[in-house]
Amino acid sequence: MNATLSENRRVTMADVARVAGVHKRTVSLALRNQSGVPLATPEHICQVAEQLGYRRDPVLDAFNLHRHALQAPRALRALAFVSDLPDRAAFDASERHREIFAAARMEAERLDFALELFLVSPAELSPSRLNQILRARGIVGLLLGACTGAGGELALDWPLFSTIGIESRDLRPRGDNLSTNYREAARLAVRRLRRAGRQRIGFVVAHALGREIEAQLRAGYLVEYRTVARTRPLPFHAIDPDDETGLRIWVTTEKPDAIVCCGWDPEPAHSAGFLPPRDLAWASIDIGLTLPHLPGIPPLHRELGRRAVELLAMRLQGNLRGIPTHLSTTLLSVEWRE
Repeated sequence: MNATLSENRRVTMADVARVAGVHKRTVSLALRNQSGVPLATPEHICQVAEQLGYRRDPVLDAFNLHRHALQAPRALRALAFVSDLPDRAAFDASERHREIFAAARMEAERLDFALELFLVSPAELSPSRLNQILRARGIVGLLLGACTGAGGELALDWPLFSTIGIESRDLRPRGDNLSTNYREAARLAVRRLRRAGRQRIGFVVAHALGREIEAQLRAGYLVEYRTVARTRPLPFHAIDPDDETGLRIWVTTEKPDAIVCCGWDPEPAHSAGFLPPRDLAWASIDIGLTLPHLPGIPPLHRELGRRAVELLAMRLQGNLRGIPTHLSTTLLSVEWRE
């Protein structure tokens, strides 16, 4: 090594940098195992430091530690997850909404946001009160993630906010929305059951899913049934999950040999004897709950939450606020689960 150092002088980072042929900052990063240094460089720098007898300065380390401790932690930007469900108990009772929110919060934290839940209902916050809170806290990014539209139009100051709806197309006014591709899910279910030899395939959908999701499922079912089967489809049946009598009448009248259930679990009706003992094949489009014991379309709850935050972050970055003139819906593709 060509460097000659006085035995009485402490070896510094500048000495290591000069001998290693790099900048002093590169030495600092390498010795602290920080990113931003080429892969082969840290090993070379550490060898030079060892040969020169470099030792970290304990006084300088103590000063840096004290300086970092005095620095205030950086505040995360806040986003709002808005729901019109009646209360927190109703929100927590929904596996679908809980998982969407959990995934959205995780993705928000990854992007340096903090996501908070706000409930707009007679028992929680009024729209005017929510407007006041959002303004006071400087929150301009909204995820409309568990909104049924049952309370009518949501009267927020929309021009102030960047928004993305998560399967909230029943909400008014309508904005850009993210959704599972339910039309394709229905077509895929019919296609798979036909491939399994079933001829009379019926859909039974829970009313609670909302008009928009029901309409998408119905459209996919009718298109695929007429395309593949070229026969009269069975009447699309929307039920109250507690109305076992209506379900029994429908099954007895239409005589399906396969049923796709959406938003409800047929097992209790089977166990209670409300469904006739026919050779029925079952499939599920998991929307409001997960039914791993049935083949079908698994839920995309977590992907919905993650992607919604991504889309909202893009709108915030572009300062796109208010209700768009031309609305768009981003559809997530689905897969079949055996």
